[in-house]
Amino acid sequence: MIEFLLSTFYFIIFCFIISKIAFFKEKNIPRSWFLILFGLKIIVSVFLTYIYSRYYTNRDTADIFKYFDDSKIMFGAIKTNPFDYLKMLIGFDNDSTHFNNNYYQYMGNWIRPETNDLFTDTHIIIRFNAFVHLFSFGYIHVHNVFINFISIIGLTTIFKAFKPFLYHKEKVLFYLLALIPSILFWGSGLLKESIIFFALGVLFLNVFSLTKKIKPLNFVYILAAVLLIVFTKFYLLVALSIPILGYLLNLYFSLKKPIIGYLISFTLFMVTITIAPLIFEELNFIKQIAIKQQDFSRFVLVEGATSGFILPELSDGISLLTNIPNALLNTLVRPFLWECNALFVWLSAFENIVVLALIIIAIVFRKKMNTAQKNIFYFNLIFVFCLFTIIGLTTPVFGAIMRYKIPGLILLLISLLLLVDLQKIKHKYPFLKKIL
Repeated sequence: MIEFLLSTFYFIIFCFIISKIAFFKEKNIPRSWFLILFGLKIIVSVFLTYIYSRYYTNRDTADIFKYFDDSKIMFGAIKTNPFDYLKMLIGFDNDSTHFNNNYYQYMGNWIRPETNDLFTDTHIIIRFNAFVHLFSFGYIHVHNVFINFISIIGLTTIFKAFKPFLYHKEKVLFYLLALIPSILFWGSGLLKESIIFFALGVLFLNVFSLTKKIKPLNFVYILAAVLLIVFTKFYLLVALSIPILGYLLNLYFSLKKPIIGYLISFTLFMVTITIAPLIFEELNFIKQIAIKQQDFSRFVLVEGATSGFILPELSDGISLLTNIPNALLNTLVRPFLWECNALFVWLSAFENIVVLALIIIAIVFRKKMNTAQKNIFYFNLIFVFCLFTIIGLTTPVFGAIMRYKIPGLILLLISLLLLVDLQKIKHKYPFLKKIL
């Protein structure tokens, strides 16, 4: 009862904030939609927590619980040594033997020698939970309320970033961000996805804002978003490097064909990953991809993931290039229906079918885009290509693919919305006019 009352109390506070601040005020989107979405996300988070507690009984391997449990150890320091808590929370002077002996050795996911933290880091979500413990009294559903407030801020920021390029398509953009199953489901749990939404939203909004009058604050926000991505899932920044540079080249050099900026950016990227290992061995991109693949394959063997499959082993640049088509197939199309053996895998398969259908619809009802829209269109698709390739090369578990590809799925759907002519669809199917 206390958990319900406390969760309701914070839910009401956040609803009040959503209903009052200008950030959630949009011309074509009623403010009530944001409130409804926030409530829906809370319901989904409760359901997801139940699923994890009912079917993933080992808390040491259940993503929602393992980071939450580790955060209890960090927060416990506030009773005996508040300065230790603050140092661990902000990441300052917290790597000594003292911290390892008193805290980290009791956390199952702070130090993970078998994994490659160049690609993913667990510290952010543990620190987030340790901070929310200040308000939650240890009740996990209070954490669900807080993480979903972060999530809806992130999704709203993504909405604001792409809205200027989608005139008269604002409602559909909101639907895509709010109601696509994997975005709603995984983006509502006590997981890193909500923090990623927030970081990507801040990054996109401020990078795209550089088209207007440049403000120093834009660069502060960009730096903060980049750091958050680096310490959450670094491979997202790798996938973003080509499109961001290409977008800025097109913007500031006013290139007539936007594809040119991205070709230049891709060339610079290839030169960089070729030279970088000669300076620092740790920057060997191909080696890092291979290590990540080996880490995940080892996990599948040890944990016995039911939705796991075998990936071709990567050894050098040639093997990486030849496996790109298979990687894209794994991420965009698989699992095939005959490969489904669990609820989440079935959901992933049906969502893939819907996305493929939307691709066909966008091509059939395509429209001519202006230069600014083309620049964003290429930005999105190149990010999707890079991200889906990295995931497909390294991740041999369908459930993990479904989660990892969500940022790319968002931009893929936005690309289709840029391409499609909604007026043609409304003209052919008049009943859609009220909805779209």
